[in-house]
Amino acid sequence: MSFSLDSYFRVLGHKRTLLFLLLCMVAFVASDPSGARPYVPLWFAISFWPILFVFYISMSAICITFFAILAQRYSTLRVPMPLIGFIALIPTITLCKAAVAIASKGTFPYNFVGQLIFYFFTIQGIETVFYRFVFPDISQDIGDSTPQRHLVIGGEKIDLAKLLHIEAREHHVHLTFQDEKSSARARLGDIIAQTKAEDGLQPHRSWWVARDPAIRAERKNGRLILRLRDDTEVPVARTRVDDVLNWLNNHVHPAE
Repeated sequence: MSFSLDSYFRVLGHKRTLLFLLLCMVAFVASDPSGARPYVPLWFAISFWPILFVFYISMSAICITFFAILAQRYSTLRVPMPLIGFIALIPTITLCKAAVAIASKGTFPYNFVGQLIFYFFTIQGIETVFYRFVFPDISQDIGDSTPQRHLVIGGEKIDLAKLLHIEAREHHVHLTFQDEKSSARARLGDIIAQTKAEDGLQPHRSWWVARDPAIRAERKNGRLILRLRDDTEVPVARTRVDDVLNWLNNHVHPAE
């Protein structure tokens, strides 16, 4: 799913996202990681978490929009998502400090830097869990509302949305789906000709990978590889490194 504010808010408003966030907020309220509960009224300790969350999401949306606009102008610009989260946290923690100071009548010793560092790493952990275990199902649900696309491989129609990657070996192609594998006698080039840039990319003459937010570029033995959702390591040809990085930047991790 390519980036847009519309898709961002569709994911945010999905029932699984809302349930995940509700559980996170319950955990925060119950554990009181800031330690402010003895200093503020109970109603404040409970009600302020949703307010902070909405504020943080708003700041994140503003940051993502800003960097997405810059990325359209400067195609080589890559902004790591943790940096966006850190920037969005600064005004959020500032608001939290001011609100707690008022609610506690200045009695709570608020450590701004300590709170900023703590919540930064906490949010990174939460986002990792979300994108690893929750987002894939949400992405599929949202994708189901769009027209299905198929590839014709070996005379059969293949659901493109369920395809993870293709590896060519001699005269056959080996297909890996979300829940199964298969093979067919076909040419990889004929299959790729049916795809678009937003569908996936050919990083190596023997491979094609479908666009997936779980894809990560890594270095192994000095060579660039793509690590896929199923932990498959796909080699990247030296002549295609720039094309692969640009594709990741434009279609997989637009704000990075």
